[in-house]
Amino acid sequence: MKRTTLLAVTLALCAGSAAWAQDKAPATATPAKAQPATTLKVGDKAPALAVTNWVKGDAVTGFEKGRPYVVEFWATWCGPCIASMPHLSELQAEYKSKGLVIVGVSTKDPNNSLEQVQTMVKDKGDGMGYTVAYDGDKATNEAYMKASGQRGIPCSFVVDKTGTLAYIGHPMFLDPVLEKVVAGTWDVKTDPKAIADIQEEYFGVYRSESPADTLKKIASIESKYPSLAKGLMTFKYKAQMESGDTAGAAATGKVVVENAIKSKNAMDLNEIAWGIVDPEANVKNPDLDLALKAANAANTITGDKDAAILDTLARVYWLKGDKAKAIDLQTKAVANAQEGMKADLEKTLSEYKGAK
Repeated sequence: MKRTTLLAVTLALCAGSAAWAQDKAPATATPAKAQPATTLKVGDKAPALAVTNWVKGDAVTGFEKGRPYVVEFWATWCGPCIASMPHLSELQAEYKSKGLVIVGVSTKDPNNSLEQVQTMVKDKGDGMGYTVAYDGDKATNEAYMKASGQRGIPCSFVVDKTGTLAYIGHPMFLDPVLEKVVAGTWDVKTDPKAIADIQEEYFGVYRSESPADTLKKIASIESKYPSLAKGLMTFKYKAQMESGDTAGAAATGKVVVENAIKSKNAMDLNEIAWGIVDPEANVKNPDLDLALKAANAANTITGDKDAAILDTLARVYWLKGDKAKAIDLQTKAVANAQEGMKADLEKTLSEYKGAK
Protein backbone atom coordinates (compact mmCIF):
# COMPACT_ATOMS: atom_id res chain seq x y z
CA MET A 1 0.00 0.00 0.00
CA LYS A 2 1.46 3.31 -1.01
CA ARG A 3 1.53 6.17 1.47
CA THR A 4 2.02 9.89 1.09
CA THR A 5 5.49 10.48 2.44
CA LEU A 6 6.45 13.34 4.73
CA LEU A 7 8.57 14.80 1.94
CA ALA A 8 5.67 14.87 -0.48
CA VAL A 9 3.42 16.43 2.13
CA THR A 10 5.98 19.03 3.08
CA LEU A 11 6.68 20.00 -0.50
CA ALA A 12 2.97 20.39 -1.10
CA LEU A 13 2.61 22.52 2.01
CA CYS A 14 5.52 24.70 1.07
CA ALA A 15 4.61 25.20 -2.57
CA GLY A 16 3.38 28.72 -1.85
CA SER A 17 3.59 31.25 0.94
CA ALA A 18 0.08 30.40 2.11
CA ALA A 19 -0.62 27.03 0.53
CA TRP A 20 -0.54 24.85 3.62
CA ALA A 21 -4.01 23.35 3.86
CA GLN A 22 -6.53 24.83 1.52
CA ASP A 23 -9.36 23.98 -0.84
CA LYS A 24 -8.39 22.21 -4.05
CA ALA A 25 -8.98 23.86 -7.42
CA PRO A 26 -12.11 22.71 -9.29
CA ALA A 27 -11.67 19.79 -11.68
CA THR A 28 -13.04 21.77 -14.62
CA ALA A 29 -11.64 25.07 -15.73
CA THR A 30 -13.73 28.15 -14.96
CA PRO A 31 -13.06 31.82 -15.61
CA ALA A 32 -10.81 33.24 -12.92
CA LYS A 33 -12.48 35.63 -10.54
CA ALA A 34 -10.82 38.86 -9.60
CA GLN A 35 -9.17 38.55 -6.20
CA PRO A 36 -10.36 41.04 -3.59
CA ALA A 37 -7.89 43.77 -2.75
CA THR A 38 -5.62 43.07 0.21
CA THR A 39 -6.60 45.46 2.97
CA LEU A 40 -4.44 44.09 5.79
CA LYS A 41 -0.66 43.83 5.69
CA VAL A 42 2.43 43.92 7.88
CA GLY A 43 2.77 47.35 9.43
CA ASP A 44 -0.99 47.87 9.83
CA LYS A 45 -2.81 47.97 13.13
CA ALA A 46 -4.08 44.53 14.13
CA PRO A 47 -7.88 44.13 13.96
CA ALA A 48 -9.75 43.36 17.16
CA LEU A 49 -10.63 39.73 17.88
CA ALA A 50 -14.37 39.13 17.56
CA VAL A 51 -14.85 35.45 18.40
CA THR A 52 -18.00 33.72 19.57
CA ASN A 53 -16.51 31.27 22.11
CA TRP A 54 -13.39 31.29 24.24
CA VAL A 55 -12.68 27.57 24.51
CA LYS A 56 -9.50 27.70 26.59
CA GLY A 57 -7.79 30.49 28.53
CA ASP A 58 -8.85 34.04 29.28
CA ALA A 59 -10.73 36.09 26.71
CA VAL A 60 -8.59 38.60 24.81
CA THR A 61 -10.79 41.68 24.60
CA GLY A 62 -8.06 43.91 23.23
CA PHE A 63 -4.33 44.06 22.49
CA GLU A 64 -2.66 45.53 25.56
CA LYS A 65 0.13 47.99 24.94
CA GLY A 66 3.49 46.51 25.85
CA ARG A 67 2.33 42.90 25.35
CA PRO A 68 3.04 40.82 22.20
CA TYR A 69 0.46 38.44 20.71
CA VAL A 70 0.23 35.64 18.17
CA VAL A 71 -3.11 35.00 16.45
CA GLU A 72 -2.94 31.60 14.74
CA PHE A 73 -5.68 30.15 12.52
CA TRP A 74 -6.25 26.40 12.54
CA ALA A 75 -8.89 23.67 12.14
CA THR A 76 -9.46 20.24 13.61
CA TRP A 77 -9.18 18.59 10.16
CA CYS A 78 -5.86 20.28 9.31
CA GLY A 79 -2.89 17.94 9.80
CA PRO A 80 -0.23 20.68 9.54
CA CYS A 81 -2.17 22.70 12.13
CA ILE A 82 -2.10 19.79 14.57
CA ALA A 83 1.60 19.29 13.89
CA SER A 84 2.21 22.96 14.82
CA MET A 85 0.52 22.71 18.23
CA PRO A 86 3.54 21.45 20.23
CA HIS A 87 5.67 24.25 18.79
CA LEU A 88 3.11 26.88 19.71
CA SER A 89 2.86 25.42 23.22
CA GLU A 90 6.64 25.62 23.61
CA LEU A 91 6.69 29.24 22.47
CA GLN A 92 3.90 30.17 24.87
CA ALA A 93 5.81 28.61 27.75
CA GLU A 94 9.11 30.19 26.69
CA TYR A 95 7.75 33.73 26.41
CA LYS A 96 5.00 33.67 29.02
CA SER A 97 7.12 35.66 31.46
CA LYS A 98 7.59 38.27 28.73
CA GLY A 99 3.83 38.73 28.40
CA LEU A 100 3.27 36.77 25.18
CA VAL A 101 -0.28 35.57 24.54
CA ILE A 102 -0.88 33.02 21.77
CA VAL A 103 -4.46 32.65 20.59
CA GLY A 104 -5.40 29.72 18.37
CA VAL A 105 -8.49 30.76 16.39
CA SER A 106 -10.56 28.02 14.77
CA THR A 107 -13.22 29.15 12.30
CA LYS A 108 -16.55 27.43 11.78
CA ASP A 109 -16.92 25.30 8.65
CA PRO A 110 -18.86 22.12 7.76
CA ASN A 111 -16.05 19.95 9.17
CA ASN A 112 -15.01 22.15 12.07
CA SER A 113 -17.75 22.62 14.65
CA LEU A 114 -17.50 24.09 18.12
CA GLU A 115 -17.97 20.61 19.57
CA GLN A 116 -15.09 19.24 17.49
CA VAL A 117 -12.83 22.06 18.63
CA GLN A 118 -13.80 21.56 22.28
CA THR A 119 -13.13 17.83 22.01
CA MET A 120 -9.70 18.32 20.45
CA VAL A 121 -8.73 20.92 23.05
CA LYS A 122 -9.76 18.54 25.81
CA ASP A 123 -7.93 15.59 24.26
CA LYS A 124 -4.74 17.57 23.63
CA GLY A 125 -4.56 18.96 27.15
CA ASP A 126 -1.13 20.51 27.68
CA GLY A 127 -0.41 19.76 24.03
CA MET A 128 -2.36 22.95 23.36
CA GLY A 129 -0.81 25.08 26.06
CA TYR A 130 -2.23 28.39 24.90
CA THR A 131 -5.52 30.28 24.52
CA VAL A 132 -8.04 28.81 22.08
CA ALA A 133 -11.02 30.60 20.52
CA TYR A 134 -13.85 29.58 18.19
CA ASP A 135 -14.79 31.95 15.39
CA GLY A 136 -18.41 30.89 14.97
CA ASP A 137 -19.55 33.79 12.79
CA LYS A 138 -16.25 34.01 10.84
CA ALA A 139 -15.80 37.66 11.78
CA THR A 140 -12.19 37.22 12.89
CA ASN A 141 -11.37 35.09 9.85
CA GLU A 142 -12.75 37.85 7.64
CA ALA A 143 -10.77 40.52 9.47
CA TYR A 144 -7.47 38.63 9.31
CA MET A 145 -7.30 35.81 6.78
CA LYS A 146 -9.52 37.23 4.06
CA ALA A 147 -8.38 40.81 4.51
CA SER A 148 -4.71 39.79 4.16
CA GLY A 149 -5.33 37.46 1.23
CA GLN A 150 -4.35 34.32 3.13
CA ARG A 151 -6.10 31.10 2.06
CA GLY A 152 -4.05 28.40 3.78
CA ILE A 153 -3.77 27.25 7.37
CA PRO A 154 -2.01 27.14 9.72
CA CYS A 155 -1.37 30.83 9.38
CA SER A 156 -0.10 33.10 12.14
CA PHE A 157 -0.26 36.85 12.69
CA VAL A 158 2.22 38.38 15.13
CA VAL A 159 1.07 41.55 16.88
CA ASP A 160 3.86 43.60 18.42
CA LYS A 161 3.77 45.58 21.65
CA THR A 162 2.21 48.57 19.92
CA GLY A 163 -0.67 46.57 18.42
CA THR A 164 0.96 46.55 14.96
CA LEU A 165 1.15 43.50 12.71
CA ALA A 166 4.78 42.41 12.58
CA TYR A 167 4.50 39.12 10.66
CA ILE A 168 2.03 37.10 8.62
CA GLY A 169 2.92 33.53 7.73
CA HIS A 170 3.47 29.93 8.75
CA PRO A 171 3.94 29.41 12.52
CA MET A 172 7.05 27.29 11.99
CA PHE A 173 8.99 30.54 11.47
CA LEU A 174 7.75 32.27 14.62
CA ASP A 175 10.97 31.76 16.62
CA PRO A 176 13.17 34.36 14.88
CA VAL A 177 10.20 36.71 14.67
CA LEU A 178 9.24 36.52 18.33
CA GLU A 179 12.85 36.83 19.45
CA LYS A 180 12.92 40.35 18.03
CA VAL A 181 9.29 41.28 18.64
CA VAL A 182 9.55 40.41 22.33
CA ALA A 183 12.83 42.33 22.60
CA GLY A 184 11.25 45.30 20.84
CA THR A 185 13.84 45.29 18.03
CA TRP A 186 11.66 44.06 15.13
CA ASP A 187 11.75 46.35 12.07
CA VAL A 188 8.62 45.95 9.92
CA LYS A 189 10.46 47.40 6.93
CA THR A 190 13.51 45.12 6.82
CA ASP A 191 12.94 42.08 9.03
CA PRO A 192 10.13 40.48 6.97
CA LYS A 193 12.66 40.23 4.09
CA ALA A 194 15.15 38.57 6.45
CA ILE A 195 12.52 35.98 7.40
CA ALA A 196 11.80 35.37 3.72
CA ASP A 197 15.50 34.63 3.20
CA ILE A 198 15.44 32.17 6.10
CA GLN A 199 12.40 30.48 4.59
CA GLU A 200 14.17 30.12 1.25
CA GLU A 201 17.13 28.41 2.92
CA TYR A 202 14.84 26.19 4.95
CA PHE A 203 12.79 25.03 1.96
CA GLY A 204 16.02 24.49 0.05
CA VAL A 205 16.48 21.38 2.17
CA TYR A 206 13.59 19.77 0.30
CA ARG A 207 15.20 20.57 -3.02
CA SER A 208 18.34 18.60 -2.25
CA GLU A 209 19.96 16.46 -4.94
CA SER A 210 20.88 13.56 -2.67
CA PRO A 211 20.60 12.36 0.96
CA ALA A 212 24.15 13.64 1.54
CA ASP A 213 23.15 17.07 0.23
CA THR A 214 20.07 17.00 2.46
CA LEU A 215 22.15 16.29 5.56
CA LYS A 216 24.62 19.03 4.65
CA LYS A 217 21.84 21.60 4.34
CA ILE A 218 20.19 20.44 7.57
CA ALA A 219 23.53 20.80 9.37
CA SER A 220 23.65 24.41 8.18
CA ILE A 221 20.13 25.05 9.50
CA GLU A 222 21.05 23.40 12.81
CA SER A 223 24.05 25.68 13.26
CA LYS A 224 22.26 28.92 12.33
CA TYR A 225 18.63 28.33 13.32
CA PRO A 226 18.46 25.58 15.99
CA SER A 227 14.77 26.15 16.68
CA LEU A 228 13.88 25.64 13.00
CA ALA A 229 15.99 22.49 12.80
CA LYS A 230 13.54 20.73 15.12
CA GLY A 231 11.02 20.68 12.30
CA LEU A 232 13.50 18.84 10.09
CA MET A 233 14.22 15.95 12.44
CA THR A 234 11.96 13.45 10.69
CA PHE A 235 13.37 14.41 7.30
CA LYS A 236 16.89 14.15 8.71
CA TYR A 237 16.09 10.66 9.93
CA LYS A 238 14.93 9.67 6.44
CA ALA A 239 18.05 11.10 4.83
CA GLN A 240 20.25 9.24 7.29
CA MET A 241 18.41 6.02 6.52
CA GLU A 242 18.80 6.54 2.78
CA SER A 243 22.48 7.42 3.08
CA GLY A 244 23.24 4.28 5.07
CA ASP A 245 24.02 6.11 8.32
CA THR A 246 22.40 3.46 10.50
CA ALA A 247 23.84 4.74 13.77
CA GLY A 248 22.87 8.33 13.06
CA ALA A 249 19.39 7.30 11.99
CA ALA A 250 18.91 5.26 15.16
CA ALA A 251 19.86 8.23 17.36
CA THR A 252 17.73 10.70 15.42
CA GLY A 253 14.79 8.28 15.22
CA LYS A 254 14.71 7.85 18.98
CA VAL A 255 14.60 11.61 19.50
CA VAL A 256 11.83 12.04 16.94
CA VAL A 257 9.74 9.27 18.48
CA GLU A 258 10.18 10.52 22.04
CA ASN A 259 9.27 14.09 21.03
CA ALA A 260 6.24 12.87 19.08
CA ILE A 261 5.04 10.77 22.00
CA LYS A 262 5.47 13.72 24.36
CA SER A 263 3.48 16.00 22.07
CA LYS A 264 0.95 13.27 21.14
CA ASN A 265 1.80 13.67 17.46
CA ALA A 266 0.37 10.51 15.90
CA MET A 267 1.14 11.73 12.39
CA ASP A 268 4.91 11.90 12.99
CA LEU A 269 4.89 8.59 14.86
CA ASN A 270 3.11 6.83 12.02
CA GLU A 271 5.44 8.44 9.49
CA ILE A 272 8.51 7.12 11.29
CA ALA A 273 7.06 3.63 11.76
CA TRP A 274 5.86 3.31 8.17
CA GLY A 275 9.17 4.60 6.84
CA ILE A 276 10.85 1.66 8.56
CA VAL A 277 8.43 -1.09 7.46
CA ASP A 278 7.20 0.18 4.08
CA PRO A 279 7.75 -2.76 1.70
CA GLU A 280 8.44 -0.34 -1.16
CA ALA A 281 11.23 1.37 0.80
CA ASN A 282 13.18 -1.89 1.11
CA VAL A 283 14.97 -0.74 4.26
CA LYS A 284 18.01 -2.84 5.12
CA ASN A 285 18.23 -3.94 8.77
CA PRO A 286 15.02 -2.13 9.79
CA ASP A 287 14.77 -1.01 13.40
CA LEU A 288 11.57 -2.91 14.15
CA ASP A 289 11.71 -2.13 17.86
CA LEU A 290 11.63 1.61 17.12
CA ALA A 291 8.86 1.06 14.57
CA LEU A 292 6.83 -0.89 17.12
CA LYS A 293 7.26 1.79 19.78
CA ALA A 294 6.21 4.52 17.36
CA ALA A 295 3.26 2.64 15.87
CA ASN A 296 1.95 1.49 19.25
CA ALA A 297 2.11 5.05 20.58
CA ALA A 298 0.35 6.41 17.49
CA ASN A 299 -2.35 3.79 17.85
CA THR A 300 -2.87 4.65 21.51
CA ILE A 301 -3.13 8.36 20.73
CA THR A 302 -5.76 7.75 18.02
CA GLY A 303 -7.81 5.39 20.16
CA ASP A 304 -7.13 2.15 18.28
CA LYS A 305 -9.35 3.23 15.39
CA ASP A 306 -7.21 4.96 12.75
CA ALA A 307 -7.08 2.62 9.75
CA ALA A 308 -3.73 3.83 8.40
CA ILE A 309 -2.04 3.56 11.79
CA LEU A 310 -3.53 0.11 12.43
CA ASP A 311 -2.22 -0.93 9.02
CA THR A 312 1.27 0.27 9.98
CA LEU A 313 1.15 -1.52 13.33
CA ALA A 314 0.00 -4.72 11.63
CA ARG A 315 2.94 -4.51 9.24
CA VAL A 316 5.36 -4.13 12.14
CA TYR A 317 4.00 -7.22 13.87
CA TRP A 318 4.07 -9.12 10.58
CA LEU A 319 7.76 -8.37 10.12
CA LYS A 320 8.46 -9.28 13.73
CA GLY A 321 6.91 -12.68 13.08
CA ASP A 322 3.69 -12.34 15.07
CA LYS A 323 1.40 -13.20 12.18
CA ALA A 324 -1.73 -13.76 14.27
CA LYS A 325 -1.41 -10.30 15.81
CA ALA A 326 -0.80 -8.77 12.39
CA ILE A 327 -3.92 -10.37 10.93
CA ASP A 328 -6.00 -9.24 13.91
CA LEU A 329 -4.81 -5.62 13.54
CA GLN A 330 -5.19 -5.62 9.77
CA THR A 331 -8.75 -6.91 10.14
CA LYS A 332 -9.45 -4.00 12.47
CA ALA A 333 -7.83 -1.61 9.99
CA VAL A 334 -10.17 -2.81 7.25
CA ALA A 335 -13.18 -2.40 9.54
CA ASN A 336 -12.20 1.21 10.32
CA ALA A 337 -11.17 2.21 6.80
CA GLN A 338 -13.03 4.60 4.55
CA GLU A 339 -13.92 3.43 1.07
CA GLY A 340 -10.98 5.19 -0.54
CA MET A 341 -8.41 3.02 1.21
CA LYS A 342 -10.38 -0.11 2.14
CA ALA A 343 -9.49 -2.03 -1.04
CA ASP A 344 -5.75 -1.67 -0.43
CA LEU A 345 -6.09 -2.75 3.19
CA GLU A 346 -8.20 -5.75 2.22
CA LYS A 347 -5.54 -6.78 -0.29
CA THR A 348 -2.88 -6.65 2.41
CA LEU A 349 -5.11 -8.67 4.75
CA SER A 350 -5.54 -11.32 2.07
CA GLU A 351 -1.79 -11.47 1.61
CA TYR A 352 -1.28 -11.99 5.34
CA LYS A 353 -3.88 -14.72 5.52
CA GLY A 354 -2.53 -16.44 2.41
CA ALA A 355 1.05 -16.38 3.68
CA LYS A 356 -0.01 -17.70 7.07
